[in-house]
Amino acid sequence: MADYFSALIREIHAKGREYGGRVDHIYVGGGTPSIAYEYFPLLRSAIEESFDLSDEIEISMECNPESVTPRFIEAAKAFGVNRISVGVQTLSDALLKVIGRAHDRARALNAVDLLTREFPSVNVDVMVGLPNQTRNDVAETLDALLAFPIDHISCYSLILEEGTPLCAAKERGEFIPDDDHAVDLYDLAREKLKASGFYRYEISNFCKSDHACGYNLSVWQYGEYLGLGIGASSFLRRGVRGFAVRLKNVEDLSEYIATDGTFPDREEISKEEGMREFIMLGLRLEEGLDLSAFQTIFGVDFMKIYGEKVLKLDNMLMISSTHVAIKPEYFYISNGIIEDIIY
Repeated sequence: MADYFSALIREIHAKGREYGGRVDHIYVGGGTPSIAYEYFPLLRSAIEESFDLSDEIEISMECNPESVTPRFIEAAKAFGVNRISVGVQTLSDALLKVIGRAHDRARALNAVDLLTREFPSVNVDVMVGLPNQTRNDVAETLDALLAFPIDHISCYSLILEEGTPLCAAKERGEFIPDDDHAVDLYDLAREKLKASGFYRYEISNFCKSDHACGYNLSVWQYGEYLGLGIGASSFLRRGVRGFAVRLKNVEDLSEYIATDGTFPDREEISKEEGMREFIMLGLRLEEGLDLSAFQTIFGVDFMKIYGEKVLKLDNMLMISSTHVAIKPEYFYISNGIIEDIIY
């Protein structure tokens, strides 16, 4: 871990020299940064030395319930974290075992209690579509979580990843995903959150007023971001030949530790590709894609290019002078709608 953080600090300084500037959001994650709290002071110092941090900066950090300890909380607060995200997923001990989580219900509730006492904004991740998950499982999990003063909930549907126990169980026929049931569970969560004062601002994200995740919202609005650390990706609208550039760090630990902070993987993004990505990201938002931002970034009128396709889908879209958005009842087939517009 010491070698990794030495390499990360070198990269932060190198990227600061090359790309420095004003930073409005810092997001520390994924993985479990909470196990590395002893390195937070070094990390904070390197960032401050290399970038101009906004006075109103949002600093988000991910953690898992089993790593929420008083020492981690103290280190995170000293780092400046003002938004914390904890991966609870479910409060069913049986389901937690099935998905291989290290915590149980009691540990999760204790973590949420500690975090809501110490941080001004707390997000909790929950999942729907887990093996044999019932409506009661989802309702009970949300009821228990909503008893705490949390202001943001990310509600994700299970995605099977290659090499995981659940994927292997599916291949053996022990688990058959049911998309319709997952949608029913998502609907249950959406209605329960709405009744508790949360509004959906992105397909999987719900928050109380003014508590949207600024970093994620910036990404969905096609903002630039600089990724630091092993396997991290960056998106910068500073392409040499194309419109923008996507950069990707190495994923091998030994190779990363030996690096000098340069990006080995570079992809130029054309203006046409950029417009398609803008649409794909923007239509994930409840408010939809911003037509004025599209004009500013790409220098063309959205409706002049995509208007014919959009109007053919007007029964599934909300079209105004400022935004184009997918109607809430059609969010479940958003991928198909997006493909119809951009291809």
